[in-house]
Amino acid sequence: MIRAGIAGADTAMAGELIRILINHPDVELTSAFAPGKVGRKVSSVHHGLAGECDLEFSPDINPAKLDVIFIDAHSDVADRFRMNTDRWPDLRIIDMSHCPSLDFEALEMAYGLPEINRKELVRGCRRAVVPRSVAAAAIIGLYPLARHLLLKGDVTVAYACPKDIDTEEKADMARQEIRHVLHKTQNSFNGEIILRKLDEDVSERGLKVVAEIPCTLDVNEVFRIYDDCYDDHNFTFMVSSAMPGYEVEGTQKTLLTLQKQSADTLTVTVVADCRMRGGAGDAVHIMNLLFGLHERTGLYLKAHKF
Repeated sequence: MIRAGIAGADTAMAGELIRILINHPDVELTSAFAPGKVGRKVSSVHHGLAGECDLEFSPDINPAKLDVIFIDAHSDVADRFRMNTDRWPDLRIIDMSHCPSLDFEALEMAYGLPEINRKELVRGCRRAVVPRSVAAAAIIGLYPLARHLLLKGDVTVAYACPKDIDTEEKADMARQEIRHVLHKTQNSFNGEIILRKLDEDVSERGLKVVAEIPCTLDVNEVFRIYDDCYDDHNFTFMVSSAMPGYEVEGTQKTLLTLQKQSADTLTVTVVADCRMRGGAGDAVHIMNLLFGLHERTGLYLKAHKF
């Protein structure tokens, strides 16, 4: 069994993570740390876990007794793991905090988006950072084009997500993240990512991204490029028409739709669950890869609605 701990276990995202981990067939959740919560039942904060989880918040986390730690906090305890990785060379660290000051490349942490970095994650990786939700969806939607050197000029990315992940600071950081990853994939891409809000509402789990890209290729050729890129991935799928968000809420799935609105413009629509993609689902997906498990282990989850 994989012995897991969480630093920052009182956050809403940690609650979602706990929901998955306690049902994961290969994980034993042994430590849940949150400042000021020591000795309380985890279910006293995450009420939906009542009857499912008897774990109490721990006073500290002992890395010698863990195989993996998930970080969703900016506390001194979390920083101890981020900055002293050489002390625990066998410990896997998955940072899902989206900390603004975190320089994950300087800390030699892999960018944990399996759709583009799966090989790096399975080949001896020990540390990874979970991408931001809007960035994850946008990159999944644009990566196949960058991989084929097809991004030209500015790219407009419109998005809709819950208000708690839609602050001005978080949006700007997502924009920088998108551009950084796309430029690393296609060095010749020198356009800007123009990020704007969609004029539509989504649920508390909803995430929708619509990207418009200059593209003269036939839609069938574009579909082939995307299909070749994602045909062996377990959570990203092409669909013929845009799907409502509730079709994927509660799951790790990402659905993509491709449309040519005109001969020289491609529209890519992406829907996902923002608590899973860029959050708890990606964290568990990364863990599965780091430990050589099948990607879908513990993530066979049904949608919340029909």
